[in-house]
Amino acid sequence: MARRTRTSTLSVVLTLAAACLLAQLALTPLSAAFISPRVEQKNVEVPAVLGALVALGTSLPAQASYNWAGPLTGSEICSTKPIVWLIYPLCDPVFLVSPIYLFPITLIVFGSLITVLNLLIPATQPDEDLR
Repeated sequence: MARRTRTSTLSVVLTLAAACLLAQLALTPLSAAFISPRVEQKNVEVPAVLGALVALGTSLPAQASYNWAGPLTGSEICSTKPIVWLIYPLCDPVFLVSPIYLFPITLIVFGSLITVLNLLIPATQPDEDLR
């Protein structure tokens, strides 16, 4: 008897699912199922032009807008190629805005700062009772 209840319950669920699917297909027009209707847009050129001008303005060369000199600017070590790749920010400070050189510098600064704070403040030490 328990088997008949499961079968009848399953058939009721499948019948309801089929009815919902048919109702959804019948009520939704096929032309608007996946494509939204076009909306008339006015004056879209002005924001697009302003966005392009801002992007072009920020892409100007960084060397054209500064007059900085690093501590090693003009020295012989700044012209030796294998070494200068490691010390470019000391030769020309514009490389500090480059993520390739800025990330290791910030990693070293923040890493050493956090290490010193962890050593100086006892509250940051892990609790020995929890080990």
